[in-house]
Amino acid sequence: MSETTTTESPQATEYGHLCRKRKETEGTVELAEVADVWVGEHEVVCQFAFEWASEPVRRAYDLDDERDIAKLEAVCEANGLKFEQVAHLEGSLVELRYTGSQWDPTAAAAYTDGDGTLVETFRAECHLLARELATAPAVVRHGVARVRSLTTTQTIIGVVLVKKLIVLGLLAYVML
Repeated sequence: MSETTTTESPQATEYGHLCRKRKETEGTVELAEVADVWVGEHEVVCQFAFEWASEPVRRAYDLDDERDIAKLEAVCEANGLKFEQVAHLEGSLVELRYTGSQWDPTAAAAYTDGDGTLVETFRAECHLLARELATAPAVVRHGVARVRSLTTTQTIIGVVLVKKLIVLGLLAYVML
């Protein structure tokens, strides 16, 4: 049985530990190299390596979860790749942000609960909802396609009409 010994001094390991702790504060953004990408039947595992860390950060994405797929798509698009080319991320640089408990790609912030701006999160949720509805029955899919094809004016008129119907419904409820 072979044994691995390190020649690092205790001061060097303490320095590395303190350096890592300083970097691991909530909101810190760092560039990391994608050290390894493994594509499996039900998940994709990416390992991100920082130049200041001795061990890579491992992130697993479930291919059965729409939110995880959207996160991977965002990371791929940020690096000029399509989702199907996720294995080609290896060797590229990705911006990661520390959320307090883990490192997440900043490109996927809109799809992470509690991260991203309000507008980004709203767009991401609408995108996920549209994906979910795309697998729904044909009547729902045709309705969604019709709503997505509306012009801005038609959308505004529709919102105003719905608001008026809600007000009328509340008035009828209060009067009865």
